[in-house]
Amino acid sequence: MHVLSIIRFIPYLISKNLNIYCILLLILCSFGHVSNAQKIPETWEFPGKYHSLISFLADSLTDIHDVNIKVKEKSIGTTMAIRPSFFSLFKKPENRTYILCINSDEAFDGVLLEEVPPEARVGLMAHELMHVRDYNSRRFPGLIKRGWQYLSGRGKHRFEHEIDQMVIDEGFGFFLYYWNAYVIDKSNASNDYREFKKRIYMRPWSILTELNKMGEIELPE
Repeated sequence: MHVLSIIRFIPYLISKNLNIYCILLLILCSFGHVSNAQKIPETWEFPGKYHSLISFLADSLTDIHDVNIKVKEKSIGTTMAIRPSFFSLFKKPENRTYILCINSDEAFDGVLLEEVPPEARVGLMAHELMHVRDYNSRRFPGLIKRGWQYLSGRGKHRFEHEIDQMVIDEGFGFFLYYWNAYVIDKSNASNDYREFKKRIYMRPWSILTELNKMGEIELPE
């Protein structure tokens, strides 16, 4: 399914002057990830409807397989967000529990997960799970530093760009591109929400630029 989703996205890629070499690499990258899917770690408590998405990512994230992750569906200000539970802030990384909140507000002016194409969901979920990797690498002072960063636009921008870079470095950059491009250029999100995404997270072309630096693609000059 995810390969077909990329194929359907080719007209958009062409409209953005992405050359055919890059498009073919995107498709080949997807085939490479298919064979890596595995069962969901026992400590990741996801409802069944998310199992195929999570199992797709699990093989690449073995360092957080023992981390406790729980899901809550509720009204929040974004599509999805993950944080340590309150009491986990005071625990050692190996004893923490992280709560992944998935927006269920039908009146939300952004993008609900159910509206997101399969490939874009991979990029979004990879981003959230990279937050877990980042949080779990920090003791209490490091978590407080992250929380402090989120109090300012500049700090939030830097934080989320670091997480996006982690997604790219892990090999999910194409999927992250697909997610960001969908939200900004294809979704029915409000203009305010799109502008927020542009301001805080990596923009699609920035992601492609990073992939170009890594030699994953060749961008037109």
